[in-house]
Amino acid sequence: MFQGLVQRFRQPWLWMLMLCAFLSCTALVAWIWLQQSLSSLPSPRSESGKLLLYQYNRSSHDLFLALLGLTILGLLWFSHADERKSDSGENNGRATKPWNQQLISFGREHPLVLLLFIAYTVAMVNGTNWLYPELVGWYDGIIDHQLLDNFSVRFEFIAETMLRNDYRFFPLAHQDLHVLSWFTAYVKIWMLVSAAELIAIVLLAYRLIQRLSPAPPAKGLLLMISLLMLSAPATGFAFFQLIYAERMLTLCFIAFSVSYFHALQTGNRRSKALTLVFALLGLFFKEIAVLLFVTPALVTLVAGAAGRFEGLPALRLQGRTKPEQAAHLQRWLQAYQLELWISSLLVVVALAYVYLSYLPSIYHGKEAYGSNDAFQLDADPRLWIPLAYLLIRAASVLLQKNRVQLLDGLNAAALLYGGALYALVGYEGSSYMALPVQVVGVLDLAFAWTNWVAPRLSRSLGNASTVAAVGVIGCTGAIALEHQWEDNFFKRVSTLKTRQISWLKTMEKINEITLTTKRNGSEVNLIFTKSWFRRKRHLDRFHYDRLIYLDPKSGEYSIVDGMNKGADYKPQNGDLLINIDKGGLGFLGDALNNYEQVFRYSESIRNGRIYRYRDPATLE
Repeated sequence: MFQGLVQRFRQPWLWMLMLCAFLSCTALVAWIWLQQSLSSLPSPRSESGKLLLYQYNRSSHDLFLALLGLTILGLLWFSHADERKSDSGENNGRATKPWNQQLISFGREHPLVLLLFIAYTVAMVNGTNWLYPELVGWYDGIIDHQLLDNFSVRFEFIAETMLRNDYRFFPLAHQDLHVLSWFTAYVKIWMLVSAAELIAIVLLAYRLIQRLSPAPPAKGLLLMISLLMLSAPATGFAFFQLIYAERMLTLCFIAFSVSYFHALQTGNRRSKALTLVFALLGLFFKEIAVLLFVTPALVTLVAGAAGRFEGLPALRLQGRTKPEQAAHLQRWLQAYQLELWISSLLVVVALAYVYLSYLPSIYHGKEAYGSNDAFQLDADPRLWIPLAYLLIRAASVLLQKNRVQLLDGLNAAALLYGGALYALVGYEGSSYMALPVQVVGVLDLAFAWTNWVAPRLSRSLGNASTVAAVGVIGCTGAIALEHQWEDNFFKRVSTLKTRQISWLKTMEKINEITLTTKRNGSEVNLIFTKSWFRRKRHLDRFHYDRLIYLDPKSGEYSIVDGMNKGADYKPQNGDLLINIDKGGLGFLGDALNNYEQVFRYSESIRNGRIYRYRDPATLE
């Protein structure tokens, strides 16, 4: 009876199911064996245990990256045969304009948006350097070896994501910077790439609203989307730094949304492949990223089965004979093949997590990463936009029998993602982690303006330019109101810029003082405490005789580099105590009075200070 159905999904579904079943059984066997063999394996703290764990992590992640790369290449090859056909069909035989002509046309059509993009990019690049917290550690390996180690794997980047063994899982996070470091060490170039990613997100959001809207998009819509997107505190937090994976995650998410909608509308083979490519990439930038990509497909499946999704068949088995049911189910599964593939990524993520993180974390014995901010809610107004939109749409679907659309699935995904953040690390509206949620909020506002508000204003005002002006003024007013909150976009960005310049000026001053002191023939003893900067993180570049670590817990001094390395130490006249980044010297108590301040970047911040030790016994 269901023989045709089985034959239909024999390739490639049957192979996929067999592979997943095999990997699941293997993972179960590995887990049982590991639980029983922990006592016989070398201690993960021993040298042999560390080597075993390192080799497993490297081998498993190398295999994972190879399989991921091959899968993506396979999907792109799968879509290649359909590429010319789809392009010719969509363009009706018209040649696509060269990119420079497209840029000129864009500038003529959207001059204010182009100026905004240019100004925003300049603001991102201006004053940018490599002095970000995590990047301090990653960047040290880039400038070693006289910049002759291009295209080599940099331990600093993979250690943060692939060698943690604390049950976390984001193997592709920061790897965009890893790849960029192979081509250039200039961080300003990295920031230009980051600006291009942000602009691409804005343009893709505009394109998605264009396609979602049954009517032509309202005039000035791109400018409104740009203003709302670029002014979000989460955008400033994520894109004015280079250390957060949410940049690439959000880009993959919005590109996935555009490709998925095009696939739903046209059944285009290339769009289906690109949808899976963007989903596969985005899944591995953050543990909970799977919610962003799988939820819209599941919403489509459920709504489609109930006959509430435009253009997709409902699942109707009642009143049919068994052969008719089998044939209908076969056609239904075929129609939802893309949704089934996207949904199957849940299994892919689960298996990848087990092999890449769960099993090695069990062996390592480290406690799972946790946050004291779990179940803490610091919501901003932008969080309530997706919630309000989803409630309005749910009411219209249930009461007015309207059809579900992709934007409904994106809102469900954003809210589930925000809920996962709330449960794991707490939800903070101005944090970089809220970026995907806030992007969906901008999509909601843009869709509501184009389809609900602007048409009504056009009937009363009659002029499209006047309606556009009202929309832009409204966005500007909302942004001004948003800046009345304490943690706004401007404060986020200014704080980041101030931190960068204070770290840079302090390092320059340390270099100047130590070099001058050495030239004068005096010893240079450099004291540091808990900091992003350590002996193997840039402090070894200064001119010193001894590098001394001050333990903030015990208050003891120890020499970590230079003369008498490994010995305890007692401060001497002229020793330098540096405070580049942390600002936490309060643990010294009254002992801090023995240090004379010789440099302070600003009175308003706690870091960016240099002190010189003065022995009380030598003072009059």
